Amino acid sequence: MYLDLHDLALRTGERHERTYSLELAPVVLGGVSYQVLMPQGVTVSVDRVVGGFLVTVNADVKVYGPCARCLKEVVLEVRAEQQEFAPTAKDGWEESDLSAFIDGMVLDVAGVAREAVVLSLPSLIVCSPSCLGLCPQCGQDLNEKQCECPPPEIDERWGKLRNLRLNDDAGA
Repeated sequence: MYLDLHDLALRTGERHERTYSLELAPVVLGGVSYQVLMPQGVTVSVDRVVGGFLVTVNADVKVYGPCARCLKEVVLEVRAEQQEFAPTAKDGWEESDLSAFIDGMVLDVAGVAREAVVLSLPSLIVCSPSCLGLCPQCGQDLNEKQCECPPPEIDERWGKLRNLRLNDDAGA
């Protein structure tokens, strides 16, 4: 989905706002795929400002996928928002200063919306902050009950560190 900013024919101080229905491809975080739904669509606001266009994209999204710790289904509600500036004159602007989502005054609405969603997600999607996850040996969900597995053995190459005592006053 693309929006040509010149077609809006905005004058300085004017605004155009519209909501679009979008379907985004799943977002992959840490090799795990998460479905993204935008029930109310994505709202695009274009403000004509001195020197260009200020584009604001926002959406309320629902992200579906497994908890990173216990693998139970998680539904995460996120408010995604992103702003981009499109200068009308390219003079004085470095290529790296310009938005990757605006080419020739044509806005890639889906691209900006996808980036807004990815940037609004937490680094680790979990069912709750206190989730204990799964036992690495037997796979028992530690939120439901404790498993009977023995504690993991310590690698003897690190055994000498057990006798290490650090004095808290050493830095004084």
